[in-house]
Amino acid sequence: MMTKSCGCGCGHRDAAPPVERYTAATPVGDAARDAASRAILEAFGLNHCCGAHLTLREGAAAAGVAVDDVLAALNAPAAVTT
Repeated sequence: MMTKSCGCGCGHRDAAPPVERYTAATPVGDAARDAASRAILEAFGLNHCCGAHLTLREGAAAAGVAVDDVLAALNAPAAVTT
């Protein structure tokens, strides 16, 4: 896939869009392996202990929060540590 030029003539190329690290189908337990992600799960009230077998979608529903909000926080550049 070719990247497009920024258009200013500097020769700079726009970076490819970031790849989402977590999806709604990611198990809560997998997301909780990373300390920064675990803190986000805790902030949203997702149970990463007893609920580790649930998907992020199921965990968010159980916590009464929108899975899109959880995913946005987990996939934010500051949250991604690897």
